[in-house]
Amino acid sequence: MLKMTNTKRKQQLMEELAGLDNLIRGSLVHTMRKCGKKNCVCATGGKGHPVCLLSTSTVKARNKMTYVSKENEEKVSAGVAAYRRVWEIIEELSSLNVASLKKSKSTRGASSK
Repeated sequence: MLKMTNTKRKQQLMEELAGLDNLIRGSLVHTMRKCGKKNCVCATGGKGHPVCLLSTSTVKARNKMTYVSKENEEKVSAGVAAYRRVWEIIEELSSLNVASLKKSKSTRGASSK
C-alpha cells in the first residue's frame, strides 16, 4: 500500500515539476535608494525612493543586485517562488526514493530468511 502511495505522489510531483517555468534563483530585496537628483527630497535628508532588486549569488563572485522594474516585480517574484518550489519537490522526491530503497531492502531481507 505504501509503495502505491509513494508512486502516486512521485507522479504528482513530477507533473508539478514539469509545469514550473520562469525559474529565477535569488531573492527579492525591497530597499530605499537615493536617486541622485540635487533638487529631490531624498537628496536633502529624505529616506529615498523604494526600489526592488533581485539578489543573486554566483560561484566565485559576490552577490549581484539587479534592478527589477515595477512591471516585472510580480513576474520575478513568481519566478523566485517557482525556483524554491523546484527544490522542495526535489527534496521530497529524494525522500520518497530513499524510503523506497529502505522498503525494498527490508522486503528482500525478510524473504531471504
